[in-house]
Amino acid sequence: MALPKSESATSLDSSVSIKTENIELADGSSKVKMVFGLLKKLVGVKDISSMRLSLPASLLEPESNLEFWNYMDRPDYFVSIPDGDTPVERMLRVIRWWFAKDTKWRDQRLRKPYNSVLGERFICWWDVPADNSTAPPKGDAANPIAPSPPLGNLRVTCVTEQISHHPPVSAYYYECKDKKIIGRGVDHIAARFTGTNIKVGPGSQNQGIFITLQSHDNEEYNIQHPWASVTGWLSGSPYVVVGERAVITCPKSGLKAVLEYKDEPTFGKPKFAVEGKIFKYDFASDKAYSEKDRKEREKIGKIPDAEVLCRLTGQWNGQITATETGSTATRLLFDMNESTPAPKQVPSLDDQHPMESRKIWAPVTAALLQNDSNTATSEKRIIEDRQRAAAAELDKAGKAFDSWFFDFKGPRDAKPGPPVNMDCGKPFMKEGRAPVL
Repeated sequence: MALPKSESATSLDSSVSIKTENIELADGSSKVKMVFGLLKKLVGVKDISSMRLSLPASLLEPESNLEFWNYMDRPDYFVSIPDGDTPVERMLRVIRWWFAKDTKWRDQRLRKPYNSVLGERFICWWDVPADNSTAPPKGDAANPIAPSPPLGNLRVTCVTEQISHHPPVSAYYYECKDKKIIGRGVDHIAARFTGTNIKVGPGSQNQGIFITLQSHDNEEYNIQHPWASVTGWLSGSPYVVVGERAVITCPKSGLKAVLEYKDEPTFGKPKFAVEGKIFKYDFASDKAYSEKDRKEREKIGKIPDAEVLCRLTGQWNGQITATETGSTATRLLFDMNESTPAPKQVPSLDDQHPMESRKIWAPVTAALLQNDSNTATSEKRIIEDRQRAAAAELDKAGKAFDSWFFDFKGPRDAKPGPPVNMDCGKPFMKEGRAPVL
């Protein structure tokens, strides 16, 4: 991995990585008691993300937030987006990639990674076979087209950096130069405790995911995140449900997609259902709508049939099918049951920059993998104390953190629309700062 300017260039050994696994306390009841003790602290708090809660190491997933909250579970779907030969087809491929990002949640196991420290970075890549096997099958879902022979590999790179600690904010940048596609955005999470559920959604600096297709005259998609809830605490078996809707807009093609989540429990069991529509819209007309008007117009039942180009239905943690207007054929767009996250490739620990996630948290991870909670907690405290000292130095000097990798052309903190501001909350890679992977 070649790093520019003040950073050293070193050789790679991508076969070396830290394997993580689920760590459980020997006394499961202790974990339950500890979780309920933490929940009591959340009563009456409007935004959990503003609290400085530090969980015991024994409750953590041995992985950093920057590595875990990665949307590239399926890089093969990502590189196939530009191959869509129509705007509707490209929108469908964006939607499929969007659903696939939750592959890591397929088992419904809750995870709490390490809280990333200011300036922390995670860099990785994937090599994807350059064939057409990732195209959504056309025609009957039971008879997909045969894949083409492999043509080689396409490299997808990922750079993520923690750019704020309070509030916790990170920026991410995915790219496949061969396919001329970029995915990027800012992660800022808002969380609320309702008494029985923890609701999690986009914070004020989170303007959604931006997908840019340079090979299609910079056709760009903005994906607005829905809210999710962690429920089932009282039964002792918490799980994730998704509510409200995700909205995808593409001003250049004049298309919008609304994915409405219907996870309300039926007889105590969640449905995990989702219904969606792709339809024609006028980006300029959105300027005349208030946020309340826009949300009303984006309700599935309020979208005029004459504008609808494609309908989607299914379960976000199961199968999603799509039917284009004027066609009787139903396509299997995505099947969570058959999806597996692609393994990340990273440099060996010796070759990583001192601020890379796996290097920073290596002592904690090593202790957790040996079920040594005492050492893990001690090492975690050392890292957190170092973080506080660094933040205090910045405050004392009256300086704000300067991202090593990213610039922003528009404000990071703004309302998401209408209309969607395609420059707000979108990171741009600084000249000469992209690592060579």
